[in-house]
Amino acid sequence: MIVWTHGLINRLVRLGDLVALAVATTFAWALGWPEPIGLSVAQGIFLLALILALYNRVAIQTNAYRVEHYRVLTRTMAEPLVALVLACAAACFLLAVFLPASFEAPATLAVWGGCLVLFLFGHRLITRVLVTHAFRSALLRRRVAIIGALDRTSDMVESLLDPGQHNTFELVGIYDDRGPDRRPETVGGVPVSGTIDKLREAVRDGHVDMIIIALPWTAAVRIQGMLERLQGFSADVVIPFEGNDFRLNFSNVVRIAGMPSLQVAHRPLKGSQGLLKVIEDKVVAGLGLLVAGPVLLAAALAIKLDSPGPVLFRQPRVGFNNRNFDCFKLRTMTIDRNDDGTRGTTRDNPRITRVGRFLRKTSIDELPQLLNVLRGDMSIVGPRPHVPNMLIGNHTYLEAVREYAYRCRVKPGITGWAQINGGRGTITTVDKAKKVVAFDIFYIENWSLWLDFKIMLRTIFGGMSGKDAY
Repeated sequence: MIVWTHGLINRLVRLGDLVALAVATTFAWALGWPEPIGLSVAQGIFLLALILALYNRVAIQTNAYRVEHYRVLTRTMAEPLVALVLACAAACFLLAVFLPASFEAPATLAVWGGCLVLFLFGHRLITRVLVTHAFRSALLRRRVAIIGALDRTSDMVESLLDPGQHNTFELVGIYDDRGPDRRPETVGGVPVSGTIDKLREAVRDGHVDMIIIALPWTAAVRIQGMLERLQGFSADVVIPFEGNDFRLNFSNVVRIAGMPSLQVAHRPLKGSQGLLKVIEDKVVAGLGLLVAGPVLLAAALAIKLDSPGPVLFRQPRVGFNNRNFDCFKLRTMTIDRNDDGTRGTTRDNPRITRVGRFLRKTSIDELPQLLNVLRGDMSIVGPRPHVPNMLIGNHTYLEAVREYAYRCRVKPGITGWAQINGGRGTITTVDKAKKVVAFDIFYIENWSLWLDFKIMLRTIFGGMSGKDAY
């Protein structure tokens, strides 16, 4: 889930700058001021916060946070220095207006300013080394696959294989669904790797970050078919323009190795968002297991005493990028080897045990999925995972709801936006299935830490039990 991007690195550098300035102030204070500066602790903290806020704003406005600048020594030093000087100048102006006595200690101000510059430069030198290493190790390189072995594909291959793009893009392969008699063996010297099914396997295994659909814009039906087949996989999908004279002011236009393209899908929760999501999952799951440990032990004992069979129940579920994983639950039913879970469970199912009915009603049976979160199979919040080929009536969920596969672009969750909005329980109608998918897509497109926090609170205080929990 954590994908290194320019945006993530820029945010980490910005955070590092602010931390460096705060540590520099602490270091200067620990050294001991040469002269009393005439500021109370509260005033000093306020002044530091003001400097940090001003520095952050000026640095952003002067483009001090650009990955390509960090590798140039003069720019990586000069740009933050300019922002710091302007921020300190503004702070000194406020001191001159509201606390002129502080200027009676110029040596103290000089020591403070010197520490700020020293620590900021130290941080930027470290940044330069790390970013240079990131480029050399291809950490920021995007793995690209092309759909369509056509004439225009040769130009794309040439652009992607240009030596100047070596640290930015890696061409994984070319894929084409046409038959062997119509599909060339190579394009631009690059072998055609296979059909779209081969591409889906590569994306599922995490070998592709971006997919370029090289089909002509006139093949709208084929492009739509490709998008439907790829919607369940977490990768950016772009369709290059056929010329350079497009002026689509309101489109999400990106450049891929110099080629203007229309981005028609994007990978959700990447960069800093993916990092925050992973941290949230690990912290909440760890704390949840500590708190729920006694409850799980008591439930395990009750299950053993109530009915024969294992305490922990494992069932294949569809997860991130359409990859199956074993979902953990406390066993709440008697064992039936013929039940694959595709029909769900009804409220009056006679296989539900006495203890199991209570565990299901209170959602305690879902707590072992915290282990799935720690393993990386699931998130705390996300679309609920279903068994492969989940049925709605006589059709699979994917057949009943076209947008269903979109849910697999993020990790499934223990709870989700759909669950706190009436999407719990067995789904038996297409209308309810569509509503659940709509809620899941809304969550993916509007994710934030605050939204996750709100979902977790509503789950704890009302969403773990109710008429749909059985």
